[in-house]
Amino acid sequence: MADELIEGLGDLRETFVKVSDEMKDRVALRMAAAAGSVLKKESRRIAQSEGLRKTGALINNIVIKREKNVPEGTAQYHLGVRHGRGLGNGKKIIKYLAVNKAGRIVVRRQNDPYYWRFVEFGHKIVPPASGKEGVIESYYTRTTKNGKVRTVLRQVQADGISIRRRSPTGFVDPIPFIEPALENKKDEAIAAMEAKLKKELDKLSK
Repeated sequence: MADELIEGLGDLRETFVKVSDEMKDRVALRMAAAAGSVLKKESRRIAQSEGLRKTGALINNIVIKREKNVPEGTAQYHLGVRHGRGLGNGKKIIKYLAVNKAGRIVVRRQNDPYYWRFVEFGHKIVPPASGKEGVIESYYTRTTKNGKVRTVLRQVQADGISIRRRSPTGFVDPIPFIEPALENKKDEAIAAMEAKLKKELDKLSK
């Protein structure tokens, strides 16, 4: 998404050069946040128009988040849906203990929109558990950090979800609300970046 926004900015690049080196990082972050806010608003609108408001958890948690692990000199915000641990531990977050299918006690959060990827990208329809017992051994390859390829033995439950995913009974079509936001509001996002840059330059000139 960020690469598409950068393409063809022309005058904006030339104007950005006027920012002093020590201020570039801060101004770039504010510009990226301004563009992200436009896309977040549009993404929420699309989700609303598609009827995705049930508990409101999905729409309310469409957010932008600053990406910290980026190349030097890059300012980037991520547009997505806050879920799981990303919801935090605030007073509004209701947590409870539950027992998962493996018999482990886990912490879950009420109204957690963990399912947002299933909506955005679609998902397989997995057949229900049949009650089959035992384990199945399979092998897969993994590339280590030093570039070596290792073959690893994996044991999975014969009736586990990973096995049942291999034989789906159908597919639920996606209802995208993140990607279309960029398609719809690319120009407005760039305009927001330009407006923020102008504002920052005006402040610096005083």
